[in-house]
Amino acid sequence: MVKIVVVGAGVSGLTTALELSRRDSTYKITVVAKNLPGDISADYTSPFAGANWHSFADHDDKVMQVYDTYGYKRLMDLGENDPMSGIVLMDSYKYFTDYSVEKEDTEDPWFKKLTGLRPLSKKELPPGVSKGYKFKGLTITPTTYLHYLYLKCLSLGIVVKRVAAIEDISEALSLHSLGKADLVVNCTGLLAKHIKGYNDTKEQFGVRGQILHVRNNCSKQFSVSPHDKAQEDSHESLYIFPRKEGGCIIGGCFLRDYDHTKEDPELTQRLIKYAVKYAPELIDPSYKNNPDHIDIINVNVGQRPFRDGGVRVEIDSEHKWLIHNYGIGGSGYQSSYGLSARVCQLVRKSLKSNSKL
Repeated sequence: MVKIVVVGAGVSGLTTALELSRRDSTYKITVVAKNLPGDISADYTSPFAGANWHSFADHDDKVMQVYDTYGYKRLMDLGENDPMSGIVLMDSYKYFTDYSVEKEDTEDPWFKKLTGLRPLSKKELPPGVSKGYKFKGLTITPTTYLHYLYLKCLSLGIVVKRVAAIEDISEALSLHSLGKADLVVNCTGLLAKHIKGYNDTKEQFGVRGQILHVRNNCSKQFSVSPHDKAQEDSHESLYIFPRKEGGCIIGGCFLRDYDHTKEDPELTQRLIKYAVKYAPELIDPSYKNNPDHIDIINVNVGQRPFRDGGVRVEIDSEHKWLIHNYGIGGSGYQSSYGLSARVCQLVRKSLKSNSKL
């Protein structure tokens, strides 16, 4: 029996716990967290996510490509075969405006073959868009999916415990349900930078996002690059992800070091303006009984857990009982299975190394 504590119950922590338990029945997993699915807190990122699959890895980032390929296949399988997951499969569109074509690299992304990506013809492009592509994608309702992961963990005998925020990572060793833990996996997201007991030479920081959760239905999932220099400088763009249960989310922004979580009302109005421009069916009552205005359920503001140099998924150099999995930024859902698979490899490596001591 190997006792493992996973710290954190966001998408990274729950997926890691689930995958470890599935890989080896001798692993006895306890998840400990300040926040659990159903909670709403500024430092609990996962419920606020847009949650789709559109890999951010560039053509040279082979490691993230491996993680995101594995994640794509696992999430697509869930969307096709498990309706309880809250995942719906749908084509995803990427639009480049006249302005962005001059400013951005519009080369087809690395996942062209994986997702069946194809360029859009001119007749498929909305006004003001010069170029675009579509691919087989998906979107996830985070609150449904987090509870889905939570229940899957419980069904496998994983213990989930609500605890106060830990101050030192070594505290986690004493939080296992069966006694002192053998290993700890650090999936603490935004809270990672506040925890003592280990070193990280890379800066960790939050990136603010603001999305509108609305009752209006949209005909497709898409994102649009900036329209002009003012929008580029403000780090805003438009994306719309329909939800399986109806309605959609409209985002968003990408603002580093903006820690406040209050709504920016002016951004809300700009998002509505651009959303209606590119998806006029949102306020067309003849399309799925939409209202004739944007009917907002919530304005969600959260912080994505970024880290300079990218995600940290490795065995700690000083504490061989500690494995890190934090700093994934805005890719938590799409990369979760790939990163969890890597954690499983590191757990085996750590146990093998410790057995020789």
